Amino acid sequence: MNIHAGDGANYFLKLFFVILFFITNSNGFSSEMPDSSYQQKIPLLLHKPPKVMFDDRPTLLQLFVTIPDDSIKTVSIFYKTNEMSMFQEIELNKQKGSFTFKFDPGKQKGNSLSYFFVVKQTDDSMHAVPLSNPGKIKPYYQLLVDAIEYYEMRLKSLQ
Repeated sequence: MNIHAGDGANYFLKLFFVILFFITNSNGFSSEMPDSSYQQKIPLLLHKPPKVMFDDRPTLLQLFVTIPDDSIKTVSIFYKTNEMSMFQEIELNKQKGSFTFKFDPGKQKGNSLSYFFVVKQTDDSMHAVPLSNPGKIKPYYQLLVDAIEYYEMRLKSLQ
């Protein structure tokens, strides 16, 4: 077996240039990674429905929004009782950090309430809460309960 000194040096020289080529052009062979600093932020609309709504007492329905105030065009609640045929739209103002609607069952007839919130941004995008799995609006539904009956039943359940 004859190995010439020039052949071994030639091999290592070629290997050196191939490695140097991959190092200098490493960005050309890497896969495109998304920029981690860019994240599309989906606005958060947070509303916790009350556990009980009484038929003789007003209830505050609050919506908290993570969208900056200067990007909000309108925030509305759509509501109807079981005796109304169509949803009523009320535009809400921000009070103490939340958009608040005071539902007074003494002014509207009915024994149940259905409602949902809609936020329209200045770029004409819209967001709503609550949504079903396919992304359709699914209104909250609350029965209006007599306060005396409710507390009598709670008292009986504690005994």
